[in-house]
Amino acid sequence: MRKLLLSALMVSPVLMQQAAAQNRSISGRVTDTATGQGLPGVTVLVKGTTVGASTNADGSYTLSVPATATTLTFSFIGYGSVDRPIGDGSAVNVALASSTRNLDEVVVTGLATNIKRANLANAITTISAKDLTGSTRPVSVDAALSGKIVGANIAQTSGAPGGGMSVQLRGISTINGSSQPLYVIDGVYAINAEVGNGAGSAAFSGAAAGTGRTSQDNGINRLADLNPNDIESIEVLKGPSAAAIYGTRANAGVIVIRTKRGAAGKTRISFNQDLGFAEAWRLLGKEDWTDAKLEKFYAGARLADEKAKLAAATSSGKIYDYEKEIYGNTAFLRNTGLSVSGGNERTRFYVAGSTAKEDGIVKRTGFERHSVRANIDQKIGQRIDIGLSGNYINSSNRRGYTGNDNNGISLGYNLAYTPSYAQLFPNEAGQYPDSDYTGDNPLAVVGRAINEETTNRFVQTANFTLRLIDNETSSLRFAAQGGVDYSASEALLALPGDMQSQRARPLPGVARVSKNNFFNTNLQGFLIYDWKLGEAVSLTSQVGTVRLSQRQNLSFNQGQNLSPGAPYTPNRGTVTTQETVLTNEADVGFVAQQEANFRDQIIATAGIRFDKSNRNGDPGKYYSFPKASLAVNLAKFGFWTVEPVNLVKLRVAYGATGGPAFFGALYSPLAATSTGGRAGLLPSTLLGNPDIKPERATELEAGIDLGFLENRIGLEATVYNKEVFDLVNTYSLAPATGLTSIRAYNIGDLRNRGLELALNLNPVRKAFLNWNSSTQFWLNRTEVTKLYETPLRVAPFNTGSGFGATFGRNVFVVGESPSRWYGTPNDPNSPNFSGLTRYEDAQPTFQMSFLNSFTIAKNFELSFLFHWKKDGYNSNLSELLKDEGGTSKDWSENSGLFDADGNPVTKGEARQGFSTEGLSARQFIQNSGYVRLREASLYYSLPTALRTSLFKEYVSNIRIGVSGNNLITWTDYVGYDPEVSNFGATSNFAQVDVAGYPSTRRVFFHLGIDF
Repeated sequence: MRKLLLSALMVSPVLMQQAAAQNRSISGRVTDTATGQGLPGVTVLVKGTTVGASTNADGSYTLSVPATATTLTFSFIGYGSVDRPIGDGSAVNVALASSTRNLDEVVVTGLATNIKRANLANAITTISAKDLTGSTRPVSVDAALSGKIVGANIAQTSGAPGGGMSVQLRGISTINGSSQPLYVIDGVYAINAEVGNGAGSAAFSGAAAGTGRTSQDNGINRLADLNPNDIESIEVLKGPSAAAIYGTRANAGVIVIRTKRGAAGKTRISFNQDLGFAEAWRLLGKEDWTDAKLEKFYAGARLADEKAKLAAATSSGKIYDYEKEIYGNTAFLRNTGLSVSGGNERTRFYVAGSTAKEDGIVKRTGFERHSVRANIDQKIGQRIDIGLSGNYINSSNRRGYTGNDNNGISLGYNLAYTPSYAQLFPNEAGQYPDSDYTGDNPLAVVGRAINEETTNRFVQTANFTLRLIDNETSSLRFAAQGGVDYSASEALLALPGDMQSQRARPLPGVARVSKNNFFNTNLQGFLIYDWKLGEAVSLTSQVGTVRLSQRQNLSFNQGQNLSPGAPYTPNRGTVTTQETVLTNEADVGFVAQQEANFRDQIIATAGIRFDKSNRNGDPGKYYSFPKASLAVNLAKFGFWTVEPVNLVKLRVAYGATGGPAFFGALYSPLAATSTGGRAGLLPSTLLGNPDIKPERATELEAGIDLGFLENRIGLEATVYNKEVFDLVNTYSLAPATGLTSIRAYNIGDLRNRGLELALNLNPVRKAFLNWNSSTQFWLNRTEVTKLYETPLRVAPFNTGSGFGATFGRNVFVVGESPSRWYGTPNDPNSPNFSGLTRYEDAQPTFQMSFLNSFTIAKNFELSFLFHWKKDGYNSNLSELLKDEGGTSKDWSENSGLFDADGNPVTKGEARQGFSTEGLSARQFIQNSGYVRLREASLYYSLPTALRTSLFKEYVSNIRIGVSGNNLITWTDYVGYDPEVSNFGATSNFAQVDVAGYPSTRRVFFHLGIDF
């Protein structure tokens, strides 16, 4: 043993010298072709091996390579990959050109595996960090996606700070609730519930009737909690063919968000400061009053009184524009961020903090977000990788009172009926006068009513990878991942008892405290086996299991008859209303998937997932969700000789996903009662359905991808057929049954068919000018294909939200889109639902976007994004309110119509149906199409020579710029915004506009410094 040890000690130096002789050090710098600036975080790999490194803050790298190595591969998100021979030297410098489509980037194909975009069989959209925040600062992540995802309907449902967004991928996926996609943040199934606080309900304002929460509460968008600047990339799985691996929650698609990670190399510090302002994109305007106009509204003593008020206001110069007074303010915007990232080959880290404050154009409204994030990756030995991510967010939101007037104090309603000669400003003591025209003084509502919400949120995830086998021909690894998303919100709504709208109540003064707690957890474990079949076929096999749980605890306490003074809390009044909603959901799934790759020429994937959920009638039953895809890269076959065409890929994919019924659908609820002063429960007239099944969607997608001149020209074309079965909805029963309805019933099927086109160009790639352009076109058509007849025959019924046939309603009827509008007048010859007149569809005819970015003289960056929505109809009541109040700006103009007595009718009268034609839904079903300059920006980066002369090597980049959102909109729509919706994110995307919070035009000034 001693001899063996001595021999080993003597031989070791020789072996070490030989090993050192077999490796050599290569260093260099990676720069941007257009700007000449260093690119941090570029991956540098020895081709054919796993040996690699990442560039540091100024783009430099150092790498120890085997003596046999011949080529280095350089890759970076948003840039084309480059191979460079190593040669005999010790330095390899590379310049990368930005690419509108990087075919070497990887995208999600399974819960534990990725695939190169060049081999992808689905049309998956990838949004990079540069696409999200490189141009301007979005108010929320989903707002930053507008106009950038081919195949998506994205609308801002509220102009209030903090969002209110609706995202619909490839058409309608359900008719019950919200059709929003599943969001996954670093593997965590994120909370994206839009929960009302009761601000829009009559019950809150103190009326005898109403509900605790409504879809008209102007709910807060939970994705606004996430700091867009922390995001590295977003992948959008638009349909079941791509999202099947996510199973029973993926009917509406999946949006996978990956946050930034550290890179080995020099520690990089980045500081960003944005200052800006926002103004209402459009005000509806007003018309002043005359004695003649007053005579059309009043009579007798009231007419004389109003004439006197008008004369007094005119003589004293006290004619006001109250719309401008409330909505015409300039809001201040501020975003500050600081991040530190770096590490070495074994430990990498990314730590960031940010604070954002956005005031609203309405006083005492706004949104604030404070966020801290830490992402850490650690290698332990050669076989274990661990990753940890933690994000804490504190956000607060003040949204005011806009939208529908269920609560009697809506600003939009009150402004519509307030004449310009009314005297509503407070006196020197701060007391607001009563309004003679509305339920409350709108200036008092702004100044004294409270609607605020504060949220504390924790998003935590951990992943663990153990390499069990790792050799040249095969590898086996175990990958586990778990995450938690916990959100605790507390909202306060209050109306002081001395406000005009409260004094007439039996118990004046009302306050509500709402508490909304969400707790999402998910855990998954997979075995992934990479192996080869001969030299030509690479295979990846994976099996695993997934568990998801979602818990909600929603409650509110409401008090009335408040004592004077602040704070306004329920314990200072008589508690009259309480509500608590508790849910506990759990899904379990098992997944198997096989991928096969024949020399990057033919790539096939097949898989299946089995899920069970306690939201189904049988919580122990597993439902299957299969998937299969095939991609053929013709240009990689030996027979392909057309050199200008470097990519010809044919692809086809099929998949199935699910959508569970709403929680508790299988149970018949009990109704509360009281007898002799004792509380009790009674059976309700609402019947549960123990046989309820989940909704299910299948999709067949086919397409072709073409690349020309090394991908300087790229075309993607996709067609899809997406069918949704077993749609769940409440089913009304005949009164003779003694019941009103079945809570949840599988009532029918629908189909979505669509076309998606994307043209990516790099027309100019010169030292002085680099120009990238992307044009996208997409359309979707939805049609109801079946109404079930057994065991109960389902008749056509209303879908969506609205205010009746006079203003338009949506109907679920075979052969039509569920988002098509129907309304008055009645048409006895119409074969459609209830004999109503058939109007246009809420879904657009098509959409297009046009994105261009220019790098000029290596230091200037110019970009702009136009978005065209062709048609798409809203039910618009905003103009009606102003017509009824006499405040619409063209109220007195001659309409060209005459009443029954032959008198001319003004436009304001005509729109209210005072003409011989009568009132119809035609005037309310309005075209909401538009062309919008969604984003525009101009940046300047200090030249390297100037920067180094001022700051030496301490500062690696300084970038200044100006940008804007929603700068210009061309539309014929009459309203504050064609995207605003009174009912939030609706399942059928049919928007109803009732004087919502106006959308804004935002302008920012930017400063970015990298150290």
